[in-house]
Amino acid sequence: MAFTTPDEWDAHYADGKTFRHLGAVECRLPAEHVPAPDQGLALDVGCGLGELAGHLADTGYTVDAVDFAPAALNHAPTTPAVTYLVHDIERDGTDGLPHRAYDLITIRLVWAFVRDRTRVMNRLRERLRPDGTLVVITPTTANVPDDRRDIALDEDELGLLCKGWRLAERHDADGLAFIVLRDPVPGTARTSACTSTRTALTRAWSVG
Repeated sequence: MAFTTPDEWDAHYADGKTFRHLGAVECRLPAEHVPAPDQGLALDVGCGLGELAGHLADTGYTVDAVDFAPAALNHAPTTPAVTYLVHDIERDGTDGLPHRAYDLITIRLVWAFVRDRTRVMNRLRERLRPDGTLVVITPTTANVPDDRRDIALDEDELGLLCKGWRLAERHDADGLAFIVLRDPVPGTARTSACTSTRTALTRAWSVG
């Protein structure tokens, strides 16, 4: 069973444990699909030890990196362009975030653990600037053992994730699905079963 509470995650990081490190393809894809605009702001949700946040900062973003496990942030490297904040995006909402809106919101290896995905997605899309992008990076059930099902999304869940966006692109990042979501459709629930004929779902399988 995957961890679900802040205390469990806190103990994980306090013991010096980590997760899959940021790979070369994951580093390349943001530069190709979501390059930092001038004075670009990014929000990294469930940032863990800050690998992705630090990489985004290196590419030109100013980053707010949030996680509900204090031990994770205590182990994250200090970077001038990254502000770390203990924050539970599901429990605390978005009112406590340092900025009102972001050019980029990233969710890496976290989405499978979110209980109320519709509510969280609706909150996050409201924090996107016009022309902003939301990126979800997740394991898929096709690429994990059966006993790790709870850390991954299946094809139906990936399809629901892309509902309510006029543009949804899927790329492969060494076995992870790298989902790029742009232009939310007003008034739709991003992860519900509703459909939109204006949503274009493309699959561009990069191989590194």
